[in-house]
Amino acid sequence: TKINQSRQTVSVKNLKSNQDTEVSYDKLILSSGVTPNALAVPGADLENVFLMRGYDWATKIKAKLADDNIKNVTIVGAGYIGIEAAEAAAKAGKQVTLLDVISRPLGTYLDAELTDILSNELATRGVKVHTNIEISEFCGHNGQVEWVKSKQGNFPSDLVIQATGVKANTNWLRGTVDLDERGWIKNDPYLRTNLSNVYALGDATLAYSVAADKKMPIALATVARREARYIVKHLFEKIPTTPFSGVVGSSALSVFSYNFAQSGLNSFTAHRAGININSSYYEDNLRPAFIPKDKGNTKAYTKLF
Repeated sequence: TKINQSRQTVSVKNLKSNQDTEVSYDKLILSSGVTPNALAVPGADLENVFLMRGYDWATKIKAKLADDNIKNVTIVGAGYIGIEAAEAAAKAGKQVTLLDVISRPLGTYLDAELTDILSNELATRGVKVHTNIEISEFCGHNGQVEWVKSKQGNFPSDLVIQATGVKANTNWLRGTVDLDERGWIKNDPYLRTNLSNVYALGDATLAYSVAADKKMPIALATVARREARYIVKHLFEKIPTTPFSGVVGSSALSVFSYNFAQSGLNSFTAHRAGININSSYYEDNLRPAFIPKDKGNTKAYTKLF
Protein backbone atom coordinates (compact mmCIF):
# COMPACT_ATOMS: atom_id res chain seq x y z
CA THR A 1 0.00 0.00 0.00
CA LYS A 2 2.96 2.38 0.48
CA ILE A 3 6.71 2.75 0.81
CA ASN A 4 8.09 4.06 4.11
CA GLN A 5 11.41 5.48 2.96
CA SER A 6 12.71 6.60 6.35
CA ARG A 7 12.35 3.06 7.75
CA GLN A 8 13.09 1.30 4.43
CA THR A 9 9.93 -0.78 4.70
CA VAL A 10 6.89 -1.51 2.54
CA SER A 11 3.41 -1.54 4.06
CA VAL A 12 1.56 -4.66 2.91
CA LYS A 13 -2.11 -5.60 3.24
CA ASN A 14 -3.14 -9.26 3.09
CA LEU A 15 -6.43 -9.18 1.18
CA LYS A 16 -7.55 -12.56 2.55
CA SER A 17 -6.93 -11.96 6.26
CA ASN A 18 -7.22 -8.14 6.07
CA GLN A 19 -4.03 -7.97 8.10
CA ASP A 20 -1.47 -5.15 7.69
CA THR A 21 2.26 -5.79 8.03
CA GLU A 22 5.54 -4.09 7.20
CA VAL A 23 8.28 -5.76 5.16
CA SER A 24 11.78 -4.34 5.37
CA TYR A 25 14.16 -3.98 2.43
CA ASP A 26 17.77 -3.14 1.68
CA LYS A 27 17.00 -2.82 -2.00
CA LEU A 28 13.51 -2.48 -3.45
CA ILE A 29 12.58 -3.20 -7.08
CA LEU A 30 9.20 -1.87 -8.23
CA SER A 31 7.43 -3.69 -11.07
CA SER A 32 3.81 -2.85 -10.32
CA GLY A 33 2.68 -3.17 -13.93
CA VAL A 34 -0.49 -1.79 -15.47
CA THR A 35 -4.24 -2.21 -15.22
CA PRO A 36 -6.64 -2.33 -18.19
CA ASN A 37 -8.61 0.75 -19.16
CA ALA A 38 -12.39 0.56 -18.95
CA LEU A 39 -14.46 2.91 -21.08
CA ALA A 40 -16.04 5.65 -18.98
CA VAL A 41 -19.54 5.08 -20.39
CA PRO A 42 -22.84 3.98 -18.81
CA GLY A 43 -23.38 0.24 -18.62
CA ALA A 44 -19.78 -0.76 -18.02
CA ASP A 45 -20.97 -2.65 -14.92
CA LEU A 46 -23.43 -4.83 -16.83
CA GLU A 47 -22.95 -8.59 -16.77
CA ASN A 48 -20.80 -9.93 -19.62
CA VAL A 49 -18.93 -6.66 -20.10
CA PHE A 50 -15.35 -7.83 -19.61
CA LEU A 51 -11.87 -6.41 -19.55
CA MET A 52 -8.97 -8.27 -21.11
CA ARG A 53 -5.73 -8.58 -19.22
CA GLY A 54 -4.29 -11.33 -17.08
CA TYR A 55 -5.18 -14.90 -16.20
CA ASP A 56 -8.43 -14.20 -14.34
CA TRP A 57 -10.05 -12.32 -17.21
CA ALA A 58 -8.76 -14.81 -19.76
CA THR A 59 -10.32 -17.67 -17.80
CA LYS A 60 -13.70 -15.91 -17.71
CA ILE A 61 -13.56 -15.13 -21.42
CA LYS A 62 -12.59 -18.71 -22.31
CA ALA A 63 -15.62 -20.02 -20.38
CA LYS A 64 -17.95 -17.59 -22.17
CA LEU A 65 -16.60 -18.58 -25.59
CA ALA A 66 -17.59 -22.17 -24.78
CA ASP A 67 -21.13 -21.07 -23.83
CA ASP A 68 -23.71 -21.73 -26.58
CA ASN A 69 -25.86 -18.87 -25.23
CA ILE A 70 -23.14 -16.41 -26.25
CA LYS A 71 -23.56 -15.80 -29.98
CA ASN A 72 -22.55 -12.17 -30.64
CA VAL A 73 -19.16 -11.09 -29.33
CA THR A 74 -18.12 -7.45 -29.61
CA ILE A 75 -14.51 -6.49 -29.02
CA VAL A 76 -13.67 -2.86 -28.32
CA GLY A 77 -10.13 -2.00 -29.31
CA ALA A 78 -8.17 -3.34 -32.30
CA GLY A 79 -4.69 -3.45 -30.83
CA TYR A 80 -2.70 -6.63 -30.20
CA ILE A 81 -4.99 -7.91 -27.45
CA GLY A 82 -8.23 -7.02 -29.24
CA ILE A 83 -7.08 -8.70 -32.46
CA GLU A 84 -6.13 -11.87 -30.59
CA ALA A 85 -9.50 -11.87 -28.80
CA ALA A 86 -11.27 -11.53 -32.16
CA GLU A 87 -9.40 -14.54 -33.52
CA ALA A 88 -10.24 -16.64 -30.45
CA ALA A 89 -13.93 -15.70 -30.62
CA ALA A 90 -14.15 -16.40 -34.37
CA LYS A 91 -12.51 -19.80 -33.94
CA ALA A 92 -15.09 -20.54 -31.22
CA GLY A 93 -17.83 -20.06 -33.84
CA LYS A 94 -19.12 -16.69 -32.60
CA GLN A 95 -20.35 -13.73 -34.63
CA VAL A 96 -17.51 -11.29 -34.02
CA THR A 97 -17.58 -7.50 -34.29
CA LEU A 98 -14.37 -5.53 -33.81
CA LEU A 99 -14.68 -1.81 -32.99
CA ASP A 100 -12.02 0.87 -32.79
CA VAL A 101 -11.99 4.64 -32.39
CA ILE A 102 -9.17 5.09 -34.96
CA SER A 103 -9.29 4.50 -38.70
CA ARG A 104 -7.83 0.97 -38.97
CA PRO A 105 -6.96 -2.09 -36.88
CA LEU A 106 -3.46 -2.13 -35.39
CA GLY A 107 -3.13 1.47 -36.57
CA THR A 108 -0.68 2.38 -33.83
CA TYR A 109 1.56 -0.60 -34.61
CA LEU A 110 1.64 -0.92 -38.41
CA ASP A 111 1.35 1.36 -41.43
CA ALA A 112 -1.56 1.14 -43.85
CA GLU A 113 0.14 -1.15 -46.40
CA LEU A 114 0.30 -3.87 -43.77
CA THR A 115 -2.98 -3.24 -41.94
CA ASP A 116 -4.88 -3.37 -45.25
CA ILE A 117 -3.73 -6.98 -45.59
CA LEU A 118 -4.85 -7.67 -42.03
CA SER A 119 -8.27 -6.11 -42.64
CA ASN A 120 -8.81 -8.40 -45.64
CA GLU A 121 -7.77 -11.40 -43.54
CA LEU A 122 -10.23 -10.51 -40.78
CA ALA A 123 -13.06 -10.02 -43.31
CA THR A 124 -12.31 -13.38 -44.93
CA ARG A 125 -12.63 -15.01 -41.50
CA GLY A 126 -16.00 -13.39 -40.85
CA VAL A 127 -14.86 -10.70 -38.40
CA LYS A 128 -16.80 -7.47 -38.95
CA VAL A 129 -14.46 -4.52 -38.47
CA HIS A 130 -15.88 -1.05 -37.78
CA THR A 131 -13.48 1.88 -37.36
CA ASN A 132 -13.87 5.52 -36.29
CA ILE A 133 -16.47 4.34 -33.78
CA GLU A 134 -17.43 6.46 -30.76
CA ILE A 135 -19.08 4.28 -28.12
CA SER A 136 -21.59 6.04 -25.91
CA GLU A 137 -23.11 3.23 -23.83
CA PHE A 138 -23.32 -0.50 -23.11
CA CYS A 139 -27.04 -1.34 -23.08
CA GLY A 140 -29.18 -4.26 -21.94
CA HIS A 141 -31.99 -5.53 -19.74
CA ASN A 142 -32.08 -7.37 -16.41
CA GLY A 143 -28.50 -6.36 -15.69
CA GLN A 144 -27.00 -8.10 -18.73
CA VAL A 145 -25.48 -6.50 -21.81
CA GLU A 146 -27.40 -6.88 -25.09
CA TRP A 147 -25.95 -4.27 -27.41
CA VAL A 148 -23.25 -1.62 -27.73
CA LYS A 149 -24.54 1.86 -28.54
CA SER A 150 -22.41 4.23 -30.59
CA LYS A 151 -22.84 7.44 -32.56
CA GLN A 152 -22.48 5.34 -35.70
CA GLY A 153 -25.11 2.73 -34.78
CA ASN A 154 -25.83 -0.17 -32.43
CA PHE A 155 -24.11 -3.56 -32.32
CA PRO A 156 -25.84 -6.65 -30.83
CA SER A 157 -23.64 -8.08 -28.09
CA ASP A 158 -24.01 -11.05 -25.76
CA LEU A 159 -20.42 -10.52 -24.64
CA VAL A 160 -18.31 -7.35 -24.75
CA ILE A 161 -14.53 -7.52 -24.37
CA GLN A 162 -12.79 -4.20 -23.73
CA ALA A 163 -9.20 -4.03 -24.93
CA THR A 164 -8.71 -0.28 -24.91
CA GLY A 165 -5.21 0.10 -23.55
CA VAL A 166 -3.72 0.27 -20.09
CA LYS A 167 -2.77 2.69 -17.34
CA ALA A 168 0.08 2.50 -14.85
CA ASN A 169 -0.77 0.77 -11.56
CA THR A 170 0.91 3.47 -9.49
CA ASN A 171 -1.73 5.36 -7.51
CA TRP A 172 -0.32 3.85 -4.32
CA LEU A 173 3.04 5.51 -5.06
CA ARG A 174 1.76 9.09 -5.46
CA GLY A 175 3.47 11.53 -3.13
CA THR A 176 6.37 9.12 -2.55
CA VAL A 177 7.86 8.08 -5.88
CA ASP A 178 8.16 10.63 -8.68
CA LEU A 179 5.58 9.99 -11.42
CA ASP A 180 4.89 11.82 -14.67
CA GLU A 181 1.53 13.41 -15.48
CA ARG A 182 0.11 10.08 -16.72
CA GLY A 183 1.30 8.08 -13.71
CA TRP A 184 4.35 6.37 -15.22
CA ILE A 185 7.21 5.91 -12.74
CA LYS A 186 10.18 8.15 -13.42
CA ASN A 187 13.55 6.43 -13.30
CA ASP A 188 17.04 7.47 -14.34
CA PRO A 189 19.43 5.84 -16.87
CA TYR A 190 20.33 3.31 -14.16
CA LEU A 191 16.61 2.54 -13.54
CA ARG A 192 16.72 4.18 -10.08
CA THR A 193 13.77 6.17 -8.75
CA ASN A 194 14.04 9.35 -6.69
CA LEU A 195 14.12 7.19 -3.53
CA SER A 196 17.43 5.78 -2.34
CA ASN A 197 17.77 2.01 -2.97
CA VAL A 198 14.49 1.88 -4.91
CA TYR A 199 14.49 0.83 -8.58
CA ALA A 200 11.67 0.55 -11.10
CA LEU A 201 11.17 -1.51 -14.24
CA GLY A 202 8.50 -2.94 -16.52
CA ASP A 203 5.18 -1.73 -17.88
CA ALA A 204 4.66 0.93 -15.18
CA THR A 205 7.76 2.81 -16.37
CA LEU A 206 8.81 4.48 -19.62
CA ALA A 207 11.51 2.46 -21.40
CA TYR A 208 14.41 4.12 -23.18
CA SER A 209 13.82 3.65 -26.92
CA VAL A 210 17.05 3.51 -28.89
CA ALA A 211 15.17 4.29 -32.12
CA ALA A 212 13.47 7.38 -30.69
CA ASP A 213 16.36 8.40 -28.42
CA LYS A 214 13.86 9.10 -25.65
CA LYS A 215 11.69 7.29 -23.12
CA MET A 216 8.40 5.84 -24.36
CA PRO A 217 5.77 3.37 -23.13
CA ILE A 218 6.84 -0.05 -24.46
CA ALA A 219 4.68 -2.58 -22.61
CA LEU A 220 6.37 -5.83 -23.64
CA ALA A 221 7.45 -8.71 -21.43
CA THR A 222 10.79 -8.84 -23.26
CA VAL A 223 11.50 -5.25 -22.18
CA ALA A 224 10.70 -5.99 -18.53
CA ARG A 225 12.99 -9.04 -18.55
CA ARG A 226 15.90 -7.10 -20.03
CA GLU A 227 15.45 -4.35 -17.44
CA ALA A 228 15.27 -6.94 -14.65
CA ARG A 229 18.51 -8.59 -15.76
CA TYR A 230 20.19 -5.18 -15.91
CA ILE A 231 19.08 -4.21 -12.37
CA VAL A 232 20.16 -7.52 -10.84
CA LYS A 233 23.57 -7.24 -12.48
CA HIS A 234 24.21 -3.70 -11.17
CA LEU A 235 22.14 -3.70 -7.97
CA PHE A 236 25.04 -3.63 -5.49
CA GLU A 237 27.40 -1.26 -7.29
CA LYS A 238 28.11 1.76 -5.08
CA ILE A 239 28.80 3.80 -8.21
CA PRO A 240 26.90 2.64 -11.34
CA THR A 241 29.29 1.57 -14.09
CA THR A 242 27.05 1.57 -17.19
CA PRO A 243 23.53 2.87 -17.88
CA PHE A 244 20.77 0.66 -19.23
CA SER A 245 21.39 0.47 -22.98
CA GLY A 246 17.73 0.73 -23.92
CA VAL A 247 15.49 -1.31 -26.19
CA VAL A 248 14.30 -1.23 -29.79
CA GLY A 249 10.81 -2.56 -29.04
CA SER A 250 10.33 -5.62 -31.23
CA SER A 251 7.21 -7.77 -31.26
CA ALA A 252 5.39 -10.31 -33.42
CA LEU A 253 1.81 -11.49 -33.82
CA SER A 254 0.04 -14.33 -35.62
CA VAL A 255 -3.65 -13.89 -36.51
CA PHE A 256 -5.24 -16.73 -38.50
CA SER A 257 -2.83 -17.06 -41.46
CA TYR A 258 -1.57 -13.49 -41.12
CA ASN A 259 1.84 -13.14 -39.45
CA PHE A 260 3.83 -10.01 -38.78
CA ALA A 261 6.77 -8.71 -36.82
CA GLN A 262 7.71 -5.10 -36.20
CA SER A 263 10.64 -3.38 -34.58
CA GLY A 264 11.52 0.16 -33.65
CA LEU A 265 9.41 3.06 -34.87
CA ASN A 266 6.61 3.21 -37.41
CA SER A 267 4.90 6.31 -38.80
CA PHE A 268 2.60 6.63 -35.78
CA THR A 269 5.24 6.20 -33.05
CA ALA A 270 7.73 8.38 -34.92
CA HIS A 271 5.17 11.19 -35.21
CA ARG A 272 4.31 10.86 -31.51
CA ALA A 273 8.02 11.05 -30.67
CA GLY A 274 8.50 14.11 -32.89
CA ILE A 275 10.93 12.35 -35.25
CA ASN A 276 11.05 12.73 -39.05
CA ILE A 277 11.54 9.44 -40.88
CA ASN A 278 11.82 8.01 -44.38
CA SER A 279 10.26 4.69 -45.29
CA SER A 280 10.45 2.02 -47.98
CA TYR A 281 7.87 -0.68 -48.70
CA TYR A 282 8.79 -4.01 -50.27
CA GLU A 283 7.07 -7.33 -50.93
CA ASP A 284 8.32 -10.64 -52.30
CA ASN A 285 7.84 -14.36 -51.90
CA LEU A 286 8.98 -15.87 -48.64
CA ARG A 287 11.10 -18.52 -50.40
CA PRO A 288 12.83 -18.80 -53.80
CA ALA A 289 10.55 -18.61 -56.84
CA PHE A 290 10.91 -22.31 -57.80
CA ILE A 291 9.15 -23.40 -54.56
CA PRO A 292 5.37 -23.67 -55.14
CA LYS A 293 2.93 -21.52 -53.20
CA ASP A 294 1.18 -24.60 -51.77
CA LYS A 295 4.52 -25.69 -50.30
CA GLY A 296 4.71 -22.62 -48.10
CA ASN A 297 6.00 -20.01 -50.52
CA THR A 298 3.67 -17.27 -49.36
CA LYS A 299 4.04 -13.54 -49.73
CA ALA A 300 6.19 -11.54 -47.33
CA TYR A 301 5.67 -7.80 -46.82
CA THR A 302 8.30 -5.47 -45.45
CA LYS A 303 8.37 -1.81 -44.52
CA LEU A 304 11.61 -0.20 -43.40
CA PHE A 305 11.84 3.13 -41.61
